[in-house]
Amino acid sequence: MTPEEIKKATLRSLQEAVTKMMSPEWDLYLDGKPRDVVEKAGMTLLATQRARLRLENAELAEIAEKLSQNEKDLTDGKTNLDKALSDLKNVQMVLDTASALLKVVGRVVAIAAGGTLGG
Repeated sequence: MTPEEIKKATLRSLQEAVTKMMSPEWDLYLDGKPRDVVEKAGMTLLATQRARLRLENAELAEIAEKLSQNEKDLTDGKTNLDKALSDLKNVQMVLDTASALLKVVGRVVAIAAGGTLGG
């Protein structure tokens, strides 16, 4: 894929994650979860939105090489996240796969955030 295609595919996946993590269905699945899981869900939502904004606003010419270098990890992360988002009942899987993709996006664009994006 071209760097532009990688960027667009990653942005679509991040936007889908934000949309689903703001849905009533997601809220229902979080209901009754331990406080640490709910807090992680909130932090992951914020980190995902921030990563989406940073990637969207990044100039393609400036990140093209990093997109190409991380293509496999971005593609794998997107595939895993898309699969996890198809079953929101598995809250932990959604959070884990979102966090994994966010770490890769963080290698492409600078994202200043807490532990969710570290690495």
